[in-house]
Amino acid sequence: MMSSADWGGLPLLPLRCVLEHLSTEDALAATSVCRHWRSALLLYEGHKETLKLRVTELDRSMFLTRIFRKYTRRLHVHINCSDLQLELEEFLNYILPQFFDTQELNEVVFIGPNYLKQTYLSPIVKLKRKIIEGLLYKHLHCIQKLTFMGCEMSTMNTVEKENYVHKRYESYTRPLSFNSVTSPMDAVLSRCSVGLMVFSTLQHITVDYWSISTEALETLSHLTLFKHLTLNITRRRKMSLAPIDWERLGAFYPNGLEVSVNIIAIPIRKFDDVIDKVLVSGLNLTSLKVMYCKTFHDPLLRHLASLFKNTLKELVWVDCPSECPETRPKGGDEEDYDACNVNPLILICWQCAQLRRLVIHGYWVWQYDVVGFVRLRKTLRHLEISSVQGTFGRRVARAQPSAAHVLVGDAPQPLDHHFVHQVNEYTSYRWRPTAWHRLHPGLRAHATPDQRTAYILHEARRPLGVT
Repeated sequence: MMSSADWGGLPLLPLRCVLEHLSTEDALAATSVCRHWRSALLLYEGHKETLKLRVTELDRSMFLTRIFRKYTRRLHVHINCSDLQLELEEFLNYILPQFFDTQELNEVVFIGPNYLKQTYLSPIVKLKRKIIEGLLYKHLHCIQKLTFMGCEMSTMNTVEKENYVHKRYESYTRPLSFNSVTSPMDAVLSRCSVGLMVFSTLQHITVDYWSISTEALETLSHLTLFKHLTLNITRRRKMSLAPIDWERLGAFYPNGLEVSVNIIAIPIRKFDDVIDKVLVSGLNLTSLKVMYCKTFHDPLLRHLASLFKNTLKELVWVDCPSECPETRPKGGDEEDYDACNVNPLILICWQCAQLRRLVIHGYWVWQYDVVGFVRLRKTLRHLEISSVQGTFGRRVARAQPSAAHVLVGDAPQPLDHHFVHQVNEYTSYRWRPTAWHRLHPGLRAHATPDQRTAYILHEARRPLGVT
């Protein structure tokens, strides 16, 4: 048993091996133990795969950047500030340029306040184009994922004078050129500098649907390895959906562009607009994820089964348990169930020959529908359902033949072992309903905005979600 004095005099090399296994929070706590521990922490320079920085915590972000910037592979920036101009300006000028020294940066993520605060009234953040594109250009040999959630690239001003606060920043941004006039073609990357990014390893880009256009996708078509696009549709103060000409883009992507659509917390009245203007013919839709929309929209599922049966590989429909009881019709026992009311999820599994992953949380699914899923679609490699009901005792058949919302006061129902065995007869993996206590914190009752944002980012970062 070692005393506290012995720990304080531990050689740097063994102490470094211990500190390598600490989380970010524990590493910060270790710096306050003594000067010797602080020296060891600064000496080993940290090996954190993912570094999460918050704009409001400028001093903490500066300290973490100093320690972990060299070996960071994934950088997540949470823009949770109230004074966007002042705090964000300081962060972009003094902290972000230090990641030009990172050896191998694979992923850069920017999350705006409308995601972090879960409100559509928050402003859209404007990021400094020269710093962001300079960072991507410096890491063009290793960068793979770029994500803008609630953020947009700003337009360069002809009279703007950049303050070079980092020699690497000055070196790697000098070859870049930008337009001073706003153009839809420059929504993500500037068309003037895209020629320098032709041989970039960038493969996956995630943006809000509002900030992308047909012209912007034409600019991105110059990226040799770019093949995955994720579009987030969130609630906004003025929610207008402009269609994208996917037929025209087919000539720019001869190898195809796989598109994932994430529908996040939009009201039910906007689902028809999504069907008519977003999920249109010509779209190579491989993944659809509906999160926190508080409804199960059958017409959308039927639209998927009819239009994207040859491309859809993944369907995720999740929500937290509802606090408000649903209006359910009286009566409606199991004998009254109308056989003509076919669960649209059954149609998805029947029609979509490429379906690999099906995830449903926050809604009750009838146990014999689960058997139908695996019998109709043997290509399923990932089936994740947490709420399975054995009978129609809750009387939801007439109102919602597909699924009913899980309520906060509900509890998981015991399932017959024969049913679980029957499902596993048609799967190549061992399946059981997901235990409620094992669900992501963002899918549980009374989930916080941070927990929901973490789940949204977890799904948005995966192009297909199939491993």
